[in-house]
Amino acid sequence: MTASPSYREPPLSPPPEQGRLVALSAREADVAAREAAITNREAALERRERELDRLTVAVEAQRDRLVAVRAEYEQRRDTLVQRAQEVERERGELLAAQSRLVEARAALENAREPGEAAPASAPPPAVPAVEAAPVQAPPAPQAPVQQAPAAQEPQPAPALVQTAEAAVPDAYQDWWTVQLGSAPEAA
Repeated sequence: MTASPSYREPPLSPPPEQGRLVALSAREADVAAREAAITNREAALERRERELDRLTVAVEAQRDRLVAVRAEYEQRRDTLVQRAQEVERERGELLAAQSRLVEARAALENAREPGEAAPASAPPPAVPAVEAAPVQAPPAPQAPVQQAPAAQEPQPAPALVQTAEAAVPDAYQDWWTVQLGSAPEAA
């Protein structure tokens, strides 16, 4: 048999059994690679899930701390507001007492010198010292002639009736404040 020029032989192909084994082993290798990729992906997802769980716990703890800090802040703020109100009330009481004092000093000044006001540059008038007159001790009782005279204990010297400060209560203790007014308050 002679071959014609247009005839070709079929290409050499492995026997049918070998081709099937090669194709099967290629598929098995492909499946194994896919399974390994899936296993790696599952491991990565599990790691990510654990990380998210830890982050969730951390965020919850931080949220709890934030709530506690906010409550403490609110409590401190309320305490500061109450203290500020107390200080403002005390300041008002002090200002009222100071104004009463100034009024009393002015009334005292007017009562002393009804027709004449002291100039602003004049120093406060001298307050005379009030001294008590010495008190005479009562005469000793006369002892009968028959008895021996009893020794008398010396009596203490009499105390001053009142001092100059007590004679004029706070009249000129703060003379400059009366003349010039109180210092301006800080805003």
